Amino acid sequence: MFFLSLFAGMITTHQVRAQELKDYVITMKGDTIYGEIGSVKSNNVKMLVDSEKKTYYPPQLYRIYNHKKEKHYATSFIEVGIEKIRDSDPKMYVIKEKVKLKKKPLFTEILHDGDIIVYNFRKQSGGGMIMGANGKMMNGFSTSSNYYYALKRSTGEIAELKISGLLIGKMSKKNRYLNLAKMIADEPKLAAKLENEEKLHYDLFSNYIREYNAIKKANDVYPIMIF
Repeated sequence: MFFLSLFAGMITTHQVRAQELKDYVITMKGDTIYGEIGSVKSNNVKMLVDSEKKTYYPPQLYRIYNHKKEKHYATSFIEVGIEKIRDSDPKMYVIKEKVKLKKKPLFTEILHDGDIIVYNFRKQSGGGMIMGANGKMMNGFSTSSNYYYALKRSTGEIAELKISGLLIGKMSKKNRYLNLAKMIADEPKLAAKLENEEKLHYDLFSNYIREYNAIKKANDVYPIMIF
């Protein structure tokens, strides 16, 4: 009787502890591991699991959730290399095939997850060497931009939703709208609703993606894949 009581107490303690651990990772096999995340970098995540320090790398994990920062991450090639889809107008992108074969994916923050995944990441541009007025080489001006891209699982198409920062070549809101309309065209009622919107902005696009994913969620089960 004492052994049974002790065993039951151990199970209860473990269950309570599991509920307290709100950080988790999902492996490429679909297993969920709970623990305490110390840090998430583009190439690794450090985590305390059952009092043991663990380091995980992108090829090992499918998803990450950091409860304290309220952030989700996915293993993706989107920061590694995308290319324009030939003849796309407005321009859309796909992950380069050679990147998938030769490069390693990274952990990238995601804002929406479903048939349409929205990624958010920062990227440096500029900063190369330039010639100053005195004829000497010096460090050039470097800027950091925040990128918001939407990727549709079923087609692999990638569309720019927003870029913040000083960057030449941003798409117009109209072109971003046209790309989103294409992505959600298989839900005619939602697409028609978007067509009647007058003010186009990122928050609006984000809401439509959330609604689209909610519609698809009831019918679709997504396999574990790296995009």
